[in-house]
Amino acid sequence: MDPADRIGWAVARFDGGDHAGAAEELVACLDGWLPREFAEAAPRILTGERAVQVVAAALDGEHPYRSFESGRSGPEHAVAGTLARLVAGNPDAEAALLRAVLVIRPDEDKMWAHFRAARISAVFAALAEAYVGEPEHLDRWSALLDGDDRPCLAAAAVLWGPLGLAEVDRRCGAVREIDGERLVAAFVAADRFDDALTLATRLDPSQQQRALLTLATPGLTPARAKALVAAFRKCPKGGRERDVQMIYQHRFARLFLALERVDDALAVLSRMRDCRVSGYGPGPLALEVLRWLDGRRAAATPERLRAVLDILAGPGVIPQELAAVVADVVPLGYALADEQLRTEIVDVHVPRLRARLRNMPWALLADAGLGAALVETGDPTALDPVYAQAATGRPDSRLSLVLARLASRTGLLARDRELFTRLVAGALREGYWSLAEALLPTLDAEARTVVPDALAAVPTSSRRQVVAIARFAEQVGDSGLLAAMLDAAPDAESARRAAGRAAMLLARHGELPDALDLAHRCGLVKE
Repeated sequence: MDPADRIGWAVARFDGGDHAGAAEELVACLDGWLPREFAEAAPRILTGERAVQVVAAALDGEHPYRSFESGRSGPEHAVAGTLARLVAGNPDAEAALLRAVLVIRPDEDKMWAHFRAARISAVFAALAEAYVGEPEHLDRWSALLDGDDRPCLAAAAVLWGPLGLAEVDRRCGAVREIDGERLVAAFVAADRFDDALTLATRLDPSQQQRALLTLATPGLTPARAKALVAAFRKCPKGGRERDVQMIYQHRFARLFLALERVDDALAVLSRMRDCRVSGYGPGPLALEVLRWLDGRRAAATPERLRAVLDILAGPGVIPQELAAVVADVVPLGYALADEQLRTEIVDVHVPRLRARLRNMPWALLADAGLGAALVETGDPTALDPVYAQAATGRPDSRLSLVLARLASRTGLLARDRELFTRLVAGALREGYWSLAEALLPTLDAEARTVVPDALAAVPTSSRRQVVAIARFAEQVGDSGLLAAMLDAAPDAESARRAAGRAAMLLARHGELPDALDLAHRCGLVKE
């Protein structure tokens, strides 16, 4: 049984009104590794004394020391944070959980210390959220800590925010890196800018950059804005590698945008170079700048728009990165442009962008962007030639995804159902779950009717996304699409999991006897 499916089954029973059964199913999930879905489901389904009982049972096992995802060591991944939300408000249960997570397990004083820090941080952060405005609870939790663990209490950031950094330093000593950004955000929320700035500059380079960026909020006084920019200029970049340098530049540009200094952001953008590993290159930043200008039309001058388009067509943006943004950049730039620049976009800028993508699987993306721009200005069929060209041969699945989403918006289904189906099939051809998950939410109920035919055109060996489609169908209540996935399943495992989603749909609709029968038949629940 897939752990996420087991959680989904519990949630479906809860939504269908079977709260007791849902709780039993969720408790049964404690016999194995917990997926991230547990973090959202548990506080909904387990409340009051039942929640306390479940956490007490969990303390006898490994869950307080585990992450939702193997190998992840951030507080957001710690199961202990969810357990803390379940017991928050019960002092005895809170204390029991804290005593458990404070235990130093094998090698946690050495190579695995970050796992211990993450779970403690997650627990204090979750408990603090339950007692906003009640800092007296800090004394109660502090009594459970020995001297070495005093810094851990800084994770209760929302309680420290109004008290200030001096009080944190006095009570906690040095703030651990793992809690730094959360505490900076708490000081910002409490209007303690100076405390937030001081703490941010103590953090390591990457955390310091992110923390300083959170300080760039609307309405900063000129003096504070100047101090913030100066601090970011002094912030260490963290290394000489290009990706590390470009991450710094990308964040600096975002800080300028947050401070309404778009020309400074454009200056940073003009200096950026390829950053393919981290995804912080000039392409994504150019799209961010255009979106910022879209929210401030008066600032969207032709000179600024030309600057962005010229950068995208230049050597600093590699084709792979350009392909990821061009279909969004062109219609956005066109919508912001005056008549003269619109002519330039059609005659000059799109041809340059197209040339940068020549001989690539995504060469049509620049034309797709232009077609989308023309659709928005009143030509509903402007994209039809692009659709037809892309559907010939064996189109790239990611190009097909972009075009299928555009086709759904531009009414291609009503004009040419077969062509629309071929585009959807192109997006599904490689069997990637991620592409199916990106496409399906953009299709309305009528457009989803082509999915079974599109999937029929996909080789059986590439129908791995059947389970993802079945899950989506269950979530939106599309029983027809869900039934089609049962027929299209390429193997017994996919059929079993799709049948599990059918059981969830029945349970969600309150048809519990039939749901239970099907759940037992497909192995969704244990006998």
